[in-house]
Amino acid sequence: MFSDESFGGIEDLFNQLAGGARNSGRAHKTSAVNLLNVIDEKKKAYFIFDLSGKSEIKVDIQDELEVDDYDEEFSTGQKVLEIKASKEETLNYILPKGLKKNNMSYATKNGILEVEFKK
Repeated sequence: MFSDESFGGIEDLFNQLAGGARNSGRAHKTSAVNLLNVIDEKKKAYFIFDLSGKSEIKVDIQDELEVDDYDEEFSTGQKVLEIKASKEETLNYILPKGLKKNNMSYATKNGILEVEFKK
């Protein structure tokens, strides 16, 4: 009655409600489950993630990519916080507009990743 594809839109909706993240055209997990908190201050914004048990964490900002009907990728104009927690696992979180890559820093301690953006 229902195919696996029938639930894709519902899953995206739940991910958006859970933390603003949604699936991009890339075949990666979203980080809404791992996002603990977002702190938005006047001069800085913080994103705090639970990455317990993960090692070799790398953080970068990429363009959000979608796939069109012809299976071609295109940029949506949004930026994605890309967290590589291991060679097999990448977590993505869509960033609010106005945050810039060159103003980002991050640190991990006891499985908690804190990403800071200066505004």
